[in-house]
Amino acid sequence: MELSDKHLQAQEQTNKLLRDLIIIQLGLAGIGQREIRSIVGGSMNDINRLAKMIRKSLKPKTTE
Repeated sequence: MELSDKHLQAQEQTNKLLRDLIIIQLGLAGIGQREIRSIVGGSMNDINRLAKMIRKSLKPKTTE
């Protein structure tokens, strides 16, 4: 059974989303970026990008 291009593209997007969610959950759990890479694999650039977003969202907002 051959998969269509549309199906393969949807599958790739789903895999990327699930990978990003795993990286985010591990980051929120306090796991270091190197350890995340050893678990999830892939590029450190992707992990750093998501880790920066997590750190920014966790910073307390200052009200003046």
